[in-house]
Amino acid sequence: MPSSATTPNLQQLQHQFAAALHYQPHDLTTTIVNDHFSAEQRLQLYCNNFIIGLTDVLAAVYATVSAMVGDDCFNHLARQHILNHPLSQGDVTIYGAHFSDTIAAQPTLVSTLPYLVDLARLEWQRDCVSRLACHAGNLPLQKLRQLEHQANSITSQQYYFHIPTSTDTFSSQYAVVSLWEIVNHPHSDQHQLLATLDINQPQTALIQHYQWQIWQQHVTPALVTLVSDCQQQRPIAALTPTQLALLPQLLHHHLIDDICKVNSDD
Repeated sequence: MPSSATTPNLQQLQHQFAAALHYQPHDLTTTIVNDHFSAEQRLQLYCNNFIIGLTDVLAAVYATVSAMVGDDCFNHLARQHILNHPLSQGDVTIYGAHFSDTIAAQPTLVSTLPYLVDLARLEWQRDCVSRLACHAGNLPLQKLRQLEHQANSITSQQYYFHIPTSTDTFSSQYAVVSLWEIVNHPHSDQHQLLATLDINQPQTALIQHYQWQIWQQHVTPALVTLVSDCQQQRPIAALTPTQLALLPQLLHHHLIDDICKVNSDD
């Protein structure tokens, strides 16, 4: 054991241990006790378990990506991601951001499965939405009625349609939304559906944490644009006639939970 004068403090130990877990330079071998196992062997056990644990986390988030590439390839991708994107906090349930970048950095894989990056983006967005507060589906019917009348406090120039915070939009040049649905909702003719899927068909979708479920719906690019404009607090009066014509779709998909004043959290 090193003397107390050379023993690193807790913060230094934490930094060195994090470095060791990610195979970065460290001085832990001078601190760890050697007995039946050497310091290097003990650290290797920790490193292996650490990599396996985070690989399981990534596999849970990116289950469809894993199904597309197989266990061996996914484990390789996961290891690369873990080493290049170190865990920055103790909560592993929110780990997995930028996995699509890790995939994009594999040119051979991307050339074979060009849609894989977008599929990973979709799965990460679903995971992020799942951690947002659930939307109950309540509509602001009273405010909608007030909006129909000019002489009231709610004016189309100052107010906007508020989209539930547990809502995200997704766009891809590939049919990864359909691919995700086929893989995760198996049918007797799943293989035929996969064989006939035109993966090069662009798709847009809405993702919501709605009534305790992750709700994913194919929608038109025009509706995605409208949702994005509302999320940016674009006043109702500034919406185009074409966009206003989509109001029934917003209501049908429970995409309006309030009518708020611009630049206000009310």
